[in-house]
Amino acid sequence: MKALLAFLTLAVCTAHLAAAERVVLYARILENLNADLTDGSVWQIGKGDCFPVVAYKDSHTKLVLRLASTQFMVLEKSAVIVSAKETPAAIESYRVSLNSYMNGVAMRWRARAEAANPK
Repeated sequence: MKALLAFLTLAVCTAHLAAAERVVLYARILENLNADLTDGSVWQIGKGDCFPVVAYKDSHTKLVLRLASTQFMVLEKSAVIVSAKETPAAIESYRVSLNSYMNGVAMRWRARAEAANPK
């Protein structure tokens, strides 16, 4: 009987976790900005670009946003949270920014490798 009760408890807890949905908020930038990324680079952000929100900071006066594996902060007044029905467009905007960032990272790595190993 104890085993059955333990199994049912485990099943109920697992079912609840499986039903949980991951929620990702996106923020749209309202003005052109230069952002200092955590990887040390500076990224020019254009008005209308969208990024996933990682967290709020300093009593909701700043947003921590993500670009690939890096993060950066913007003032809350410089961005707006995207509504649920605008999220697909925000994801597409983020993918464009992500692709551009990754191409820049690849070019920097290639330039460093070529400088380290001249032919």
